[in-house]
Amino acid sequence: MRITLSQMEAFYWAAHLGSIHAAARHLHLSQPAISARIKELEDTLDSKLFERTRQRVTLTEIGTAALRHADQALNSSRQLEHFRKDRSPSGKLRLGADECSATVGLTAVIAKIKEHFPSLDLEITVDVGSVLNQKLNAKELDIAILTNPSTGSEATDSFIGWMPFAWVASSSAPILPVPFKPNDAHGLSIATHSAPSTLYAVVDGWLHSGGVKAKSLNTSNSLALIARLVAAGHAIAILPLPLLQEMLASGSVRTLPCSPPIEPAGFYISYMTATHNPGIDAIVELTKDTLLQLKFLTVDHPAEQQSDFNHVD
Repeated sequence: MRITLSQMEAFYWAAHLGSIHAAARHLHLSQPAISARIKELEDTLDSKLFERTRQRVTLTEIGTAALRHADQALNSSRQLEHFRKDRSPSGKLRLGADECSATVGLTAVIAKIKEHFPSLDLEITVDVGSVLNQKLNAKELDIAILTNPSTGSEATDSFIGWMPFAWVASSSAPILPVPFKPNDAHGLSIATHSAPSTLYAVVDGWLHSGGVKAKSLNTSNSLALIARLVAAGHAIAILPLPLLQEMLASGSVRTLPCSPPIEPAGFYISYMTATHNPGIDAIVELTKDTLLQLKFLTVDHPAEQQSDFNHVD
């Protein structure tokens, strides 16, 4: 069994305040919790640390020696906490995000960042990945949340998960072949992002996998507009699944089971390497955890899981 900081804290304050009751009050814990932690510490050390009377506790000889070590360990812990706080980012953070992450998860990410780093001011840029890459490489952004980064040598790309996609059509649109294949796209109006972009590359790559050239694509730089065009029956599209959940739930659109499966896109947080510090690491982890909790991303490659999201009316 390992010694924990909570055990040492209980022991330390009971020794300095002279009673279990006083230590419990100081640490905002119950007396049984303090007693249990001290007992665990004594069991680990195989030594009796206190002589107990009804009202007071008195250190044994071994307890006096143990207290010196506990004092040193707790002091080191406090210094480490100050080290973390002293190196926490402050000032302005120029954060870029693509439209999908901004629509689905950015508000929650910002809330977490502000909770942990209240002195940090955020300047938000929302754009397509190609523009975010350009801005990051030009040092106009400090950090960017995006798919498939193409950053320069001065940037670090930290993978945080997979972004799944699906073909989607209006629920009122004519039924298409199942599974939907590249040849079935002939003559259909397809909406996507303007090139160069991850979404355009996904559509183009899927069509090319079946020997179909992307000819008459309707392009826009707005995912929201593309989704509305699909819901209105003006086009079909490949869109990120996280963006579709409300529309699928409302029944305004349906996904199209397809073959071959659509390759997911790697999702990253990219930042300038020169700005790297423990605060950046914390922001990366906060962002990753938040987006995973929102089911915005998946840790595992989701191509084989796409059928879980597909349904046919």
